Amino acid sequence: MPKASKPSTKARLLQASIQEFSAHGFRGASLRDIAKLAGTNVAAVKYHYDSKEKLWQSAVSHLYGALGEAILNDDERYTNVSTREVIRNSTRNYILFSAQNPELYRITLFEMIEGGERFEWLAKYQLREFMERSMAWTSIAQQGDVLPKDISPLNLVYVTMGAIQTIFMMAPQIERSFKVDVFADEQIEQHIEAVFALLNL
Repeated sequence: MPKASKPSTKARLLQASIQEFSAHGFRGASLRDIAKLAGTNVAAVKYHYDSKEKLWQSAVSHLYGALGEAILNDDERYTNVSTREVIRNSTRNYILFSAQNPELYRITLFEMIEGGERFEWLAKYQLREFMERSMAWTSIAQQGDVLPKDISPLNLVYVTMGAIQTIFMMAPQIERSFKVDVFADEQIEQHIEAVFALLNL
């Protein structure tokens, strides 16, 4: 079996930055700690990403791009499939992504709380497109009688997002209070079934 190749320095820096930005926010994360976690030095950060700001933008763009790939992109999977099955599939993929990438929501939350130029960039280049596509997706589900028609797409999107994401964002508190690892495979499957039941999918 061929030996897996080691991720490039640029890829390691990206993954390390995601960990650090999600744990400490932009201001709290240091390039030194990111470089150390990636097994390189600060000069490599500046070489590959120019600045801390550009590294943060790359990390956020990577995560939102991966989210879109996971749940929103159209492909052959949905040919000759009912609207309900499409929504079930996308919801399941959304939950799996959220379990695998809780850092995205933590990074976003840091910037929402702080506000400022980074949040403006986030809203303009990432959140707006994602939310518009999510509401369009929700409208399709409503037209297909999968989700209630008497609730606005905006409200449905945020209710669904909360149902999907919150358990993973609150993982440390759940572990401490209930000794439950929400990232365990059986817990993720249980959460998928709970969200399906809640949304009548």
